[in-house]
Formats: sequence, structure tokens, C-alpha cells
Amino acid sequence: MKHLLFVTGLALAMPGAQSTASTVEGTWRAEANNYWTRADGERWISLQLRYDDSNTGIGVPEHELPGLADARGDGPLRFTLRRDAGTFDFTGRMSYGRASGDFRFASNPDFAPGMAKLGIERLSDRDVWRSAIHDISRDYARDMQQQGVGKLDIDELVQMRIHGVTPEFIAAMRDLGYKDLPIRKLVELRIHGVTPDYIRAMRDLGFKNQDLDDFVKFRIHGVTADFVKGWTDLGYRNLSAEDYVTMRIHGVTTQMVRDLNALGYKDLAISDLVKMRIHGVTPEYIKQMRDAGYPGIKIDKLVQFRIHGVDEDLVQRAKAHGFKDLSPDDLIDLAIHGRRWLRGL
Repeated sequence: MKHLLFVTGLALAMPGAQSTASTVEGTWRAEANNYWTRADGERWISLQLRYDDSNTGIGVPEHELPGLADARGDGPLRFTLRRDAGTFDFTGRMSYGRASGDFRFASNPDFAPGMAKLGIERLSDRDVWRSAIHDISRDYARDMQQQGVGKLDIDELVQMRIHGVTPEFIAAMRDLGYKDLPIRKLVELRIHGVTPDYIRAMRDLGFKNQDLDDFVKFRIHGVTADFVKGWTDLGYRNLSAEDYVTMRIHGVTTQMVRDLNALGYKDLAISDLVKMRIHGVTPEYIKQMRDAGYPGIKIDKLVQFRIHGVDEDLVQRAKAHGFKDLSPDDLIDLAIHGRRWLRGL
């Protein structure tokens, strides 16, 4: 079985070795079961290149490599990856889900002079290789310049391309009011998934004219639109960005609030909820203390209980030694000075 594939859209990591000529030759290998699934549900096949003692990993959309994705495939393979900076030709063979072979990269002699006309000058052979690896074309460089990002060098283009900073992304952010963003910030937004759609969803929930750093923190700590809406539905409105981040850091959930409401603890401040999570004052712990004879204890006292190790077991042991009807403060004192108390002093 022979496969002839024309491949586009590959994303590769930059090899460690430097190309010293307009052609590069090496070997490649892949396995049909060596893949991962992206957020959009599409599978990507992992393909490994080796040349000059260097290894480079490639992620390839499965639909672009049906031959490599077929675990039952058996036979010769040939596919080509064309880039503005040059062309990769792959030959090899698939057998029982494993494929390997040789590749050859030939640079495009028009690429470097064309980039020089755009102000990106003196590209080395290695720069041309990187441009081909990351699909940096003259059109991409020109479109980025038209978006007003200023004078670019090849390193900045590679960085933006790796992280998915596109002209469309920049334009969409500008439409949201975020203009003249530096390359560093554009890359940071893409790394953490701060997309225009995410910003619009958060704005609909009240986060209008928000600083981008807040959205980055949100994404880092998992503050989603659903998370915010859950708190709004519970009556917690006009919370600050820091409130949401702090709750995510300490694991304060809407289910915890519902459970506390059922136990009679309602309208608690965010600071109290965070304090309870930090010290392990869970609904389960409150139930245990209630069953031990201490219902309706205030939040601050429950926190002190946990800090000093007051639990159901301590209450039972105190009763077994004749200490009954102890106040909450007595329990704390017992936990601190237990040996003296149990000696009857």
C-alpha cells in the first residue's frame, strides 16, 4: 500500500543543531498509537526527526496523515511538507502501526531575500530552517507588520508562531480595546489561553475594562465563566478578581457553600470561606462536632478548634475521663494542655 500525502499545518520544535547548508537530510519515525488529543477533539500524531545527532518532535493533525494514523497500514510512504522557507520530502515505510524512513529539506532561495525586503535581514541557514519548521512565511511576517507590532526579528516571529499569535488574534484584541500590545504580552496571552472569546464571556459577567493581567491570573488558576456564574447564582455578586483567584487557589467551591448553607451557615464572607478551607473546617468536620454535642459553633471558634486539634475524638476522650459539658474554650484549653487536665489538675 502506497500513501502520497501533501501535508500542511505542522508544528515543530526547533532542533538543537545548526543547519550549515541549504539542504538538510536525516531520518524520521512515527507510531500510529503515539498521539494526543487537543481541546478541539482532533488527534495529532507525533513524528520524530533525527539529523546531525539532533532530535526534533513534530505534531501532525491526524487528518493530514491518514497513512501514519492507520495502525493496520503496511507499505511504502511518501509525503511532502511545503513551506515558504523550503520543502520537506519524506519517504519511508509503514508496518504494523510503525513508520520510519528518510527526509530531505531543501531551502527556498527566494525566501531570505524576500524577508530582507520586509526588514528582516541577514537570515542564516539556521534561521531559514526554523522558518520552515514553524511555518513562518513572508505573508505571515507582512501581515504581522500590518497589525502594527513594530519592527520584528526572526526570533520574535518564531516565538509568536510557536504560541499561535496570529494577525487575526491581534486584530480581535484591538477590537476589544487592547491596542498596541507588546509581543511579550501577546505571547503571554496565548500561552495562558486568554482568547477574545474568553474575554467576551467574562465581560458578559461584569468584568468590563479589566486589566489583562487579571485575565491571565484567571486562566492560570482556572477561573472560568462557569465558575463566576456559579457564585453569582449563589448571590455572591460584585466580587473582585482577587476574590475569585483566592478561592480557586484554596479550593473554595460552590458545593462547599451549599453544604454550609444546609448546616445553617449562610451569607458567609469570602474571607471566612477561604479561612475555613485553609484550616480544614469542612462541612464534614462541622457535622462531626455537631454530633459530638457542639452544634452552631461560630466560624472563628471552629477555626481555632482545627488549629489546636479539637475533634470528635478529643471530646469522647474528655468525657471518658469525666470532663463533661465543656465549653468551646475549655475544649481548646484541653487540646493545648491535655496532659495536665487529664491528670485532674
